[in-house]
Amino acid sequence: MFRLSRFAFVVGAAAIPAHATTHGVDPITALIREYSKEGRSAEYIERVSDQGYERYVLSRPDFPYASEVVRPLADVDAPTRRVLNRVSTREHPINQRDLHQMKVWDLGFTKARMGYDVHWLPEGLDHPGGANAMKAGIEPDIYERAFRLVGSGYPAIAGTYAVAAQILRAKLASTPRPRWKELGLREDVIDHFVHADSASILTDFDLHYLVQILDGEMAAWDVGRQSTYGMRELSAVFRVGRAAAAYRERNGYGTNPCLDGYRYDPVNAGMGGVDRRPLCFRDAIDRAVRAWYVQQLHDEVISTHSLARSERSMAARMAVPLRSSRQGWIGITRPAAVAIAARKEVIEAKVANTLLAEGDLSYHDASQATRRAMRLTCKDEL
Repeated sequence: MFRLSRFAFVVGAAAIPAHATTHGVDPITALIREYSKEGRSAEYIERVSDQGYERYVLSRPDFPYASEVVRPLADVDAPTRRVLNRVSTREHPINQRDLHQMKVWDLGFTKARMGYDVHWLPEGLDHPGGANAMKAGIEPDIYERAFRLVGSGYPAIAGTYAVAAQILRAKLASTPRPRWKELGLREDVIDHFVHADSASILTDFDLHYLVQILDGEMAAWDVGRQSTYGMRELSAVFRVGRAAAAYRERNGYGTNPCLDGYRYDPVNAGMGGVDRRPLCFRDAIDRAVRAWYVQQLHDEVISTHSLARSERSMAARMAVPLRSSRQGWIGITRPAAVAIAARKEVIEAKVANTLLAEGDLSYHDASQATRRAMRLTCKDEL
């Protein structure tokens, strides 16, 4: 069903290491598994809420451009020590700070600033929006094709399908060809997508298939892989937001929300929530970008709903499968519910259910984690 330290001294960006030591390590899953060996998984999961962790990590909670606060970490206990011993190698030892920074990255508290979070741009992404596209892990041919399919008016739809196509390409590349049919991996769909000079090439089946691929990825918690650019890959929950932001930046602005290319302009930048002005996406944390994406996707899908079938553009065709998409939680018809998919409680519930299936967590503790996440849907704002 789902997958899921103390006082402020320095305010600044403690960037996640981009080298190989961060690849293949999922700190949240590893820590819950180790705590469960001592019967303490519930204690670990309930130790801090999403809001509590946000206050711990950020200088200004609920502010889209908040900086990360570097704090001293708690003493290393036995479960954490076992995780560090297991994930470290002679060539790439990992310490507690590294593990913490991976969690900060995975949970959406970092940005997309050139020279800080993103250090180079490949050919084809060296333009406004490139840093966001690179953090989303989108290759130039997929990035360009999604834009050409939907045009400039639907950045969230374009970003959603770009991530879906990239996920499918990665799955095909990492799976032996003889197993493609067994696992339902369709090479023809990615071929149709990247060569879709004509809208007729990309069938309705292709579109529904790509959305199902994305939904399957979002239904789990799978982090720590290496992106096509050698960076630590974001969860799909945050990748779609960054991809959509790349297309929105490409469209340009009447008044630039950013200063000096990457710092938000206090006068002109959107502040999220009811403020619908564009964010300075490169200076906004992943969570803020995702919150913008959730509302933007909802608006785009709704805007295409009234068109008659004979009048449907490619964007309208692409919106149809998205109306039934779960986006890793409940469905895009409830934006507030979709936003919950990025919450720590939901991520930990996904992890707990995976560990239950693997026999590494008790039914009681997994159920507790799931109920904790489900309670979020009972909030008044939903």
